[in-house]
Amino acid sequence: MKAPGCRKPVKFSTIASGNTFGAIFWTDGKREAPMLPDEPWLRKAPTEEVLFWSDECEEIDQINSWDGEKGQEWEELEFAEEPDEDDYIHAIESGLGDSHQKLIYLRMRLWWKGNDRIRREEAESLPEEHLENLSALEDLLSMDDANERMMRAEVCRELGKFGEAKRLLEKEFPEGYQEALKTIFRLCEARETRVARLNPGRD
Repeated sequence: MKAPGCRKPVKFSTIASGNTFGAIFWTDGKREAPMLPDEPWLRKAPTEEVLFWSDECEEIDQINSWDGEKGQEWEELEFAEEPDEDDYIHAIESGLGDSHQKLIYLRMRLWWKGNDRIRREEAESLPEEHLENLSALEDLLSMDDANERMMRAEVCRELGKFGEAKRLLEKEFPEGYQEALKTIFRLCEARETRVARLNPGRD
């Protein structure tokens, strides 16, 4: 792929098929699925450390595992990476989120990075800078879209705004949201602000 702002091409890894067997789902919307790797919208060229949006890249070639000589041609190229926490902060501050949906994506991924420490039991709560990010994310999320309304309820819960979170959860949602609704509501009742698994014990 020819990525905007990069001198050298980068590679994207792809899979022929995938599934969510053994996946873990979290209240903040993150999915950890060993058989279905994440495909980030925002990526980074590791050598040049340039951040770019995946859908703004130009495909210049494809390599299959059985393309021996063709694969060797691009062997030295590095794979694009998922940005780290500092990269997401930089992307927000530099204006890389130049549309409403891009800004939601950046703030959501920064939220996930903060919660990853809690998932790994390396922290008990989000630090102040992440709570500020959550407050900004709350203002971006629509009340009319079911996915964004659910996300907004979880944001409110993690900010300790339990009453507001429960009011959002009591609105009408389509089928398929019931497990998340019950889990987040239960966590509100317990006045718990930490991210939690939606499917505990299902490995």
